[in-house]
Amino acid sequence: MGKIIWIASYPKSGNTWVRMFLNSYFYGQDKRQELGNLDKSTFGGSSKTSYEKVTTRNVAELSDKEIMELTPLAHGYIASSQPQMAFVKTHNLLSTYHNIPLVTPDVTQCGLHIVRNPLDTVISVADHYGLGLDRAIQFINNLNGSSAPTDRMVRQIFSSWTKNVESWTEEAPFPVLTTRYEDLHEDPEAFFSRIIKSLGMVPDAARVAKAVKHSSFKALKNMEKKGGFSEKSRHSKAFFRSGKTGQWKSKLSDAQVNQMVQANYPQMKKFGYLP
Repeated sequence: MGKIIWIASYPKSGNTWVRMFLNSYFYGQDKRQELGNLDKSTFGGSSKTSYEKVTTRNVAELSDKEIMELTPLAHGYIASSQPQMAFVKTHNLLSTYHNIPLVTPDVTQCGLHIVRNPLDTVISVADHYGLGLDRAIQFINNLNGSSAPTDRMVRQIFSSWTKNVESWTEEAPFPVLTTRYEDLHEDPEAFFSRIIKSLGMVPDAARVAKAVKHSSFKALKNMEKKGGFSEKSRHSKAFFRSGKTGQWKSKLSDAQVNQMVQANYPQMKKFGYLP
């Protein structure tokens, strides 16, 4: 039985980029990986598929409490499906829901957490969920933030940007490496190598360089244009929208920036995101 390595982030913070890098590094040296392969190498912690494997009931008809009662079993199923490690995506808060952990410590090896400047994140959130910027700011600051269940996913409980980041960076019950999206953007080979080291491995420089190239924003955007991407929102033209940093400077008003800073000041200061 393997252990889960969580790839964790608040929505629209670079989770898919990290997943594609890991997919390319570990599985794509002989053949270039495509977006459609992500589900084969990195699991969804809230995907209905794993829940359906551990119950004979119709998952779509279960209440949130009943779903949570199945969560440890679903995560255990994912861990048991791999001989060593299972990369699993989550946007969930590192906390409990109905008194049950949203992320199951007993089957966890560690977490890879990505944090992104919320001033840029809110622009991507607006595009992904089809919101105006003012509503997106309310969304990202909402302590009760969650995603509704879909035909593919059970509910995800991510709370606000600040609470989500706090939960993964303070008093986690297992080792967590936090990496800033902006650092990955500035020096991807150095910081992706750091991620490999955190897994107890010596990074291969040539493999890292190749995986970085195959998971670059340009490569991901071309993959989506060519073959689509199942995680694209119906509200947006593309999942991979821009990939740039600092767009908030030309997109947000002073009042909107101040609203974000007031709601998220301690964590923005901690990670160097204050304007």
